Amino acid sequence: MRIDKIELIGFKSFADRTAFNLHSGITCIVGPNGCGKSNIVDAFRWVLGEQSAKSLRGEKMEEVIFNGSSLKKQKGMAEVTMVMSGMTGALQPAARENVPAGEQDDATAGDQGNGNGDNRQPSLGLNLASGETLSVTRRLYRSGESEYMINRTPCRLKDIRDIFLDTGLDFRSYSILEQGRISQILNSKPTERRFIIEEVAGVMKYKVRKAEALSKLESSRLNLLRINDIVTEVKKQINILDRLAKKAERYKRLSSEMHAIELKIERKEYQDLRDENEKINGEYTLLRENEAVLSAEITGAENRTETRRLELIEREKALEIIQKNLQLMEREIAEIERTIAVSRNDVTNLGDYKTKLLVQEEENDARVLEITARCGELQAEGQRISGEMEQHAEQLRLKTEAFRAGEEELAEKEEGLEEKRRDIFRVTEEISRLRNELSRQQSAFESLERRDAAAQRESEDSRKVLEGVEASINNVESVIMGNSNEKLLMHEKKTVLAEELSIGKSQLEELLRNLADQREDLASSQSRLESLKELVFDKPTRDLISSRSDIKLLGSLSDVVEVDARYEKAVESALSEKADMLILESAEAVEHAVVSLRGAGSSRTAFMAQVPPATSYPAELPAGVIGRAIDFVRVREGYSQVAGNILNNILITQDIHSAFEGLQSTSGRYTFVTVDGEVLEPSGAVIIGEGKGIFRRKREIRELDELIEAKKAGIASLNDRIQDLQSGIAEKEEIIRAVESSINNLEKEISLSKLTVQNYSEEKERTSRKLSYLTLEMEEAAREKEMLTGVLAETNRTLQEIEARKAAIEADAAQIQEEIAGRKSLIEEHRAEVTDLRLLTASNREKVEAIRKEIDSSQRTIAEIGRKKTELIAERDSLDQKIRGREAEILEHETKLRKAIADADVLRIEIGGKKENIEKENEELIAIEHGLRDLRQQLSSVVHRISDLDVQKAEHKMRIENIALQVKNNYGVEIDTLELEEITPEEQEKLADLRAKIQEMGAVNLGTLEEYEELRTRYEFMSRQQEDLSKSIAELEEAISKINSTTRKKLRDAFEMLNSKFGEVFVTLFGGGRAELVLTDESNILETGIEIVAQPPGKKIQNIHLLSGGEQALTALSLQFGGFLIKPTPLCILDEADAPLDESNTERYSKMLHNLSQETQFIVVTHNRTTMSVAQHLYGITMQEAGVSKVISMQLEDVPA
Repeated sequence: MRIDKIELIGFKSFADRTAFNLHSGITCIVGPNGCGKSNIVDAFRWVLGEQSAKSLRGEKMEEVIFNGSSLKKQKGMAEVTMVMSGMTGALQPAARENVPAGEQDDATAGDQGNGNGDNRQPSLGLNLASGETLSVTRRLYRSGESEYMINRTPCRLKDIRDIFLDTGLDFRSYSILEQGRISQILNSKPTERRFIIEEVAGVMKYKVRKAEALSKLESSRLNLLRINDIVTEVKKQINILDRLAKKAERYKRLSSEMHAIELKIERKEYQDLRDENEKINGEYTLLRENEAVLSAEITGAENRTETRRLELIEREKALEIIQKNLQLMEREIAEIERTIAVSRNDVTNLGDYKTKLLVQEEENDARVLEITARCGELQAEGQRISGEMEQHAEQLRLKTEAFRAGEEELAEKEEGLEEKRRDIFRVTEEISRLRNELSRQQSAFESLERRDAAAQRESEDSRKVLEGVEASINNVESVIMGNSNEKLLMHEKKTVLAEELSIGKSQLEELLRNLADQREDLASSQSRLESLKELVFDKPTRDLISSRSDIKLLGSLSDVVEVDARYEKAVESALSEKADMLILESAEAVEHAVVSLRGAGSSRTAFMAQVPPATSYPAELPAGVIGRAIDFVRVREGYSQVAGNILNNILITQDIHSAFEGLQSTSGRYTFVTVDGEVLEPSGAVIIGEGKGIFRRKREIRELDELIEAKKAGIASLNDRIQDLQSGIAEKEEIIRAVESSINNLEKEISLSKLTVQNYSEEKERTSRKLSYLTLEMEEAAREKEMLTGVLAETNRTLQEIEARKAAIEADAAQIQEEIAGRKSLIEEHRAEVTDLRLLTASNREKVEAIRKEIDSSQRTIAEIGRKKTELIAERDSLDQKIRGREAEILEHETKLRKAIADADVLRIEIGGKKENIEKENEELIAIEHGLRDLRQQLSSVVHRISDLDVQKAEHKMRIENIALQVKNNYGVEIDTLELEEITPEEQEKLADLRAKIQEMGAVNLGTLEEYEELRTRYEFMSRQQEDLSKSIAELEEAISKINSTTRKKLRDAFEMLNSKFGEVFVTLFGGGRAELVLTDESNILETGIEIVAQPPGKKIQNIHLLSGGEQALTALSLQFGGFLIKPTPLCILDEADAPLDESNTERYSKMLHNLSQETQFIVVTHNRTTMSVAQHLYGITMQEAGVSKVISMQLEDVPA
């Protein structure tokens, strides 16, 4: 395996794409301090999976992303790609040829790092053909998201680590020795140094697999404990639920039979309600037809009213148009009056301006006269001066000849002075050069000041931008605060609504419990009613009679007689078995029944015909008798004779004594009974004891019927309240959803605002960086100005020295010049006279020229005044025309004004007439509307009745729907799909029996059945899991044992080889001495630490911490190189490992590098020329641009000697 290339994009100081093509042998990376050499080492560690930011010399992982410079923007991501070749075959899982059986379990859990995306992709299986390269890529975004790729295919960090497992390429291995690593190796604890022999032994894969297996084992044991607890608990629950499930099954079967009968009852009530609703619909249809007739009449009246109203509106609109025309006319009159006033003002202003023009014209005429007079004076003065100039010319000729003669005599004297002047010239040139240099330096100083001023201006602009950004941030944060407050209010509103909803649901639950209680109470009353009916009715005999079509049963005596509650006991005791006497339609029927039932096995039964023979009863009652039994009963219509025949002969007394007195007075013709139920028969026999209570039960049956009806009404009312409450709850839930939607929208707005704040913050950061840059630039300008100030001072000093030398030369020249002063004085006198004459001549010439120019100027001024006079006359004529035009406009507008006033008066008259007509039509419309109101009142009465019917229909519909809903909710069927059937007494009795049985069962949880099945399924599943986990734990324990055995052997062999090679390399690098490794716990090779013993040549064995820096470095290198001799790694990176070494040690170190480079690629970061000399390739790192690293590649032969 060989590393072909590493490519960096946006990693630390490598802002741009930078590729390092790596070759066999030694590659050196050189460059000045701070240029980014060590960043390349960090790139290798990072791409190999380093998760610690501190190990990469940072605080946060995102610091590996290029953070920008003064000229380059920061990057959004960092990416490092390493390309390798020479790897063939399957790479995943990595290097498992010697892994013991059972240890090959795939551990798919992610690495224990910072969670940078390790678990996102499944494991990869790679097969590389011969010659094919493999690339590993790691990418980090500023958002914190990481990506790992193999051959540009997304993967996990674990996949990358598996590829390099036991190859020696690992961010923690001894193949990377950077700054500080030497002291870390030597100063670390013995147990922390054991990674060296683990790398040499190649047991890292065993260590990883063992850790995974131990983790699985611990997890499996915990899972097994949990599952054991769960299985035990589930088993207990199954035993408990078994009895309950059987009870629930029986309850379910009985409920099914009961529901079938209840459905038939509900279907009958449902049909009755629908029939009644049809009658209401008939009346409703008639009323609707009447409503339609009245509506048609009202519509016609409304149409007529609307027509009149529309006509009235049209007239009002016409009136409004005329009124608007009048308003327009009045505005037009005001506009004409304003125009006339403006025109009159314009005439006045134009007259004033014309007067100003006349005054200006007179002033120009006076100025022309003044200038003409001045020109005459100037011409006379010019002629005088010209005469003087002719005289001065002759005098100048004579004086010039005398001056030239004196100069020729002086020429010889001045020749001597010329040499001195040349010296002065040379010195002056030097002074000029220095002054130019001084001027250039001053210009540079001024340029620096301008640059400083520009930087200050730009800094001020940036501060303003920064203030603006900060204001924007404050504004957006205010918006965020507002939205947050609104969101808080929404949350509070939601909380209030939720509380109201909770209260509503609680009320609903209470009502539902109430409903359930009332239904249960109703069912109990119905059950009680059915039970009473079963007790009251002689079911076997009735069934027997009912089965005979030739016998028509009308009922029993207790069915047709209702006894006053105070005398129930007395009447029942007197009647005894007759209370259950069956009533047939005739005596023949009674006779037929007796014959038919004889021998049929029926119980003892009494019969009576509906109209039996009449019997007599006493007109007057004996003393002590309360009354006849017939007086204290209510008899059903048609059965008075039956009741009278039986009850007229029974007399009720207060006590038994009264009964005996009555019996004696009536000669034994009547039966007496006391209110306490004691019976005195005509024979004198007394019967005591209570009867069956049939009348009391019948009365209770009637009361229960009434109570059941009342309870049904209460249940219907509860259903109404429940529906209203459910509607309210649904409405509140809808409001809560709306509030939650508003909260979501506010959260989105807050997120967007926060993103805006983030953008502004980034802008603020950029502006702050720019301000920092400008501050640095101003500081640099200040330093340059200070330097230039010194240079300027030096140049001034030199200039002063040369000027002093010039002054000395000038003094010598002055001495020579004094010698010719006498001669020169005379010449100067002649020169002065000649000069005076020349100056006088020139002065006169200038005066003549000035006079000429002044005359020319005056003539131009006169011409200009003439041109202006022409313009003023033309402008005055134009003003006259404008004045006449404005006066004509005024006359025209006054004519228009008079006409407009007349038209406005006509419109006012027309408006008055139309208003009178509109008022009359409005009164007629009011009369029509009164008739329409009467029709509407009639319609309202009809509509009111329709509304009442609507309420009745709604009530019927609601009851119908409630029945349908109850059937659907309780039984899960649509009521319309059920057949309409009559309810037989047998079904009523069966229903009572079923209800009684269900009531006897008490509370039954039907969910027990489902829960029972779920528990059984769960128990079976957990039992299987229990077996699987036990088997897995045994397999893991066996695998860990095999891993430990293999690891012990490999570690023991590796330690012995590394100890031997360490000593050999130590002697080679130190040129003598000895060194060895010592195990801290030889009995536990899996956990033992390593002590390093080193004795440099000529020294005693001492603690390695007491060695010098160079000796410590050589010791660490000896240990590292010893590992390479046993197990060479594909790549070794040394970051300034030779820094502490002296020249001789560096030579031995370089020689060792050269020997090891035959099998290992070396990347060496160094400043040492001796180390560079053994390298085959060099990479130079520079920072031509501040903060940005650049790379320069060269072959060794390219490096100058």
